[in-house]
Amino acid sequence: MLISRDADFDLYPYTPSGTAGWAFLVLFAAGGFVHLCMLIIYRSWFFIPFILGCAGEAAGYWARAQSHRNIREGGPYLIQLMLILASAPLLSATIYMALGRITRALDAVRHAFLSPRWTTKIYVVIDIGSFVCQMMGSAMQASGDPAGIKTGNTVVIAGLSIQLGAFGLFIINTIIFHRRLVASPTPVSMNGGWRRYLWMLYGVSLLVVVRSIFRLAEFVEGNEGHLYKTEVFLYIFDATLMFLVVIVMGVVHPGRLVKQMKKEDHIPLL
Repeated sequence: MLISRDADFDLYPYTPSGTAGWAFLVLFAAGGFVHLCMLIIYRSWFFIPFILGCAGEAAGYWARAQSHRNIREGGPYLIQLMLILASAPLLSATIYMALGRITRALDAVRHAFLSPRWTTKIYVVIDIGSFVCQMMGSAMQASGDPAGIKTGNTVVIAGLSIQLGAFGLFIINTIIFHRRLVASPTPVSMNGGWRRYLWMLYGVSLLVVVRSIFRLAEFVEGNEGHLYKTEVFLYIFDATLMFLVVIVMGVVHPGRLVKQMKKEDHIPLL
């Protein structure tokens, strides 16, 4: 496996942009810091995986910036491959958990397709599976062995497919909950301020789905594909979309709703 030594071949089909790498390092690091502050303010501990995801994204783009100097150095290549792929499931875990917190905050558990506790458990387990597949597949691809690269590519595709399927089901669950709550509002939800939090979930879910479709198409095409050979696609359909998730989750932070409902003593919240 490539760790710190140089490979005998170019690890990238281009020279990674150092400027873009440093830019997204700063953006994700800043976003993670802001979310850390908001976690403390709102006591929204379910955002811990989200902050870890921001840290992973920042480290991944740091590694890409390092690769600008030497496209045969194994360490930075492996770091960016693993962390940029595997940080998305960490961000996704908090999106899944947010629905359960919103459901409880609105005293609307009876409207949920699945109980919030089971929703969190099921989707987090699926997310862990996706995370493991993408980490393992990335490590296999960095081996330099043709058989390992092929197997790793298949494992990453499996992880991305799991992630896409999970988000499809998650969006359906959110829609069912949304429709039921509109049809039969709870006393807590009568002011209508909750709607923007569900639209936030739709928005960030769509961003992650588009990103996952792009990465899936990239790995299906393989190393000779146009998507893999064109760096700008990575920054448009992965880095930018994931950073938009960070922004949207900060602007419409579900911890704000949870804290507000708890302060008003509508229901006991976890």
